[in-house]
Amino acid sequence: MSYSSFTKSLLSSPGVVELYERATRNQFLELAGQGRLPLETLSQWLAQDRLYCQAYARFVGGLISRVHLPKATDRPTAETLEWQVLTLLHNALAGIMAEIQLFEKTAGDYGLDLAAVGSGMEGEILGFGPYRTTQGYIDLFDSFAAQPGAQTDKPLVEGLLILWATEVAYLDSWSYAKSQSPQNPDPSQDLDGGALRKHLIGNWTSDQFRAFVKEIEECLEALAARADDTEEVLLASSLSVLKKVLVLEEEFWPIVA
Repeated sequence: MSYSSFTKSLLSSPGVVELYERATRNQFLELAGQGRLPLETLSQWLAQDRLYCQAYARFVGGLISRVHLPKATDRPTAETLEWQVLTLLHNALAGIMAEIQLFEKTAGDYGLDLAAVGSGMEGEILGFGPYRTTQGYIDLFDSFAAQPGAQTDKPLVEGLLILWATEVAYLDSWSYAKSQSPQNPDPSQDLDGGALRKHLIGNWTSDQFRAFVKEIEECLEALAARADDTEEVLLASSLSVLKKVLVLEEEFWPIVA
């Protein structure tokens, strides 16, 4: 199968452009970039993102279990696509472990609560745990995880599509937030004390993270080119998965007044 660009075809497909815009542009991100996000709101979101990260680690483990290095090859193993994907997933696991530690350090430094709870539809206080959208992500990730009950028939290319969709949307979301940042004010005067603008946003828009997202895209493109399905069948199934991820991405951002 040959594509000019599998990922570009997905992002330019009918129905995806608007979904992607809503998933990566909202008032929460604007306020975050402007330093106007209260500690309480940031705590509630970060607490959910930490639960997301924990499920993400299991998800990456499930993807690793789907990588089969070639038994025999006419070139060094390290030059194969399988090795490239394995290296990518190794980096993804190391990255998410570092992310969890970053959350905990930032929370300690700025007084954020990683067990913060919000209120329900009628104002009742909820116990700490995953919100509905967070649980949607946990269920999606755990459907790939290397654990009892996982759907082992789910292909690696679908898993990499989910990984790429979540990370490229995250990069674009926080790049948008960064573009909203005031040019001069001191981040220490932000409502969160500077947690986002001093530490978190820079981490999520760094050259290193951008390169990681590009690496996922390259691996996904290569796997798509090797897929047995026709271009039309793979695009159709991938669009369904991408739209599901983008809906979750949009709903994961808190609604702020």
